[in-house]
Amino acid sequence: QWDFESIRTVDPWGTEVGRRFRGGLRRWNMTVQWWLAAYVHRRGPRNHPMLRNAWTMLASAYWHGLHGGQYLSFLTVPLWLAAEAAAEGALLGYFGVPLENLGGWKGSALRGAQWFLKMRAFEYLSMGFVLREAAATLRFWASVHFCLHLVPL
Repeated sequence: QWDFESIRTVDPWGTEVGRRFRGGLRRWNMTVQWWLAAYVHRRGPRNHPMLRNAWTMLASAYWHGLHGGQYLSFLTVPLWLAAEAAAEGALLGYFGVPLENLGGWKGSALRGAQWFLKMRAFEYLSMGFVLREAAATLRFWASVHFCLHLVPL
């Protein structure tokens, strides 16, 4: 009746190797992601994707517990999702093809840069889970000059 796919919660390969921020999120804690998509995200305001993502991340933060650092990390996710969508749209407009179809060294370099930024963002945002307290998380982020808040802006 049940198979491995029914209970698999993390796709490590997709989380680590995938180049997109959104894809990395979807492959981490997949059972909770499904629940959040089905019961929270789809009920958010369709015309305002950043608010819809913030609503979903707020629910996810509550799901994880009442730790201020986690709320700060989760509520930074919509900024990264919006920045990724805007960057991909701008590159599509400039090159005329989606980034995954862009060939040559430019395509490889841009996809590599996107993966690199995704991994740095995950590391940066993980500090809210490691430190848990909002003050400690903000102190850490301040020590690196909120660099990965500024990059997506």
